[in-house]
Amino acid sequence: MNFVIMRFSSLGDVILTTPVCENLKLNYPGSFIYFITKKAYASVFEENLFVDRVINLSDYGLLPLILLLKKINPERIYDLHSSLRSRVIGAFFPSRMRRVKTYRKERENFLKGRSAVIPDAASRYLDVLSADKVKIHTKKTGIFLSARENAYARSILESQGIPPSAEIICVAPQAKWPLKEWSRFPKFFELAAKPGRYFIVTGDDYVRAEKLLPENRYHRNFVKNLSGRLSLRMFFAMMAASSCVISMDSGAAHAATALRVPLIVFFGPTVPAFGFAPPGAKIMEVNVPCRPCHLHGGNVCVRGDRVCMESIGENDLLAAMEGILK
Repeated sequence: MNFVIMRFSSLGDVILTTPVCENLKLNYPGSFIYFITKKAYASVFEENLFVDRVINLSDYGLLPLILLLKKINPERIYDLHSSLRSRVIGAFFPSRMRRVKTYRKERENFLKGRSAVIPDAASRYLDVLSADKVKIHTKKTGIFLSARENAYARSILESQGIPPSAEIICVAPQAKWPLKEWSRFPKFFELAAKPGRYFIVTGDDYVRAEKLLPENRYHRNFVKNLSGRLSLRMFFAMMAASSCVISMDSGAAHAATALRVPLIVFFGPTVPAFGFAPPGAKIMEVNVPCRPCHLHGGNVCVRGDRVCMESIGENDLLAAMEGILK
């Protein structure tokens, strides 16, 4: 029995689909599960026993992909993206398709100040299994690392002068949407960095991350910028080696949850009520009348002062972190 799951992007959403794979495999242990996603996110499923093959979207045009699916002949295709492309693919398999409800209209209503009930994203993805009466064993997301990957991450830390006994905090300050980012990290690092505690700054852009490092040379010794220098798997392994993760509302936050690492996550222009708050995370937010202002985060603050993010002080983050680490 073959199953196909489609979620093309982005990192956080792909991670949030992992319970669908696990529950399918637990209900149908002899099945073969294919996952279709963009090449950038394929490595999410390395070491994952619940996915048998990842199909890289970039390796196939639309027609070749449809022909491949006809050859696979899946029992079900679970469309967890509901994009134009996934809907076109689904049109060739109408009786086998199960599609996620996006709740976009509900989020737009919430954005306009109207009441709306929006389930968390993992639950929405799992709802596609209900029509097939698939028993739900878990809602927890999962990223799995090998011993070799964990050892390599440790060697990277040692190359940065970080001893095995050190307290490590992984910081993911970058987000796809600029308004989701917090600007006070330089002052925060000066408050929080100290001997025996090291901060690992991660992300895609090394130059942008450099601007968030403390100016004080002493404190800078305890803040290591690895942005743009880690593969996605090493990014995961660096999180797994940490005592705590500090993240914006981004895929990094969902990765930390999937790795079972304590998490602090910032919400500014978006809100947890949209359904994307990682369960169990410490939420950093302030209630201001203009929130939420955008479905995803946005590029321009209409007020001009980014009050939703800038009202969160460095002492607020320090207290939240110390509460987790104590």
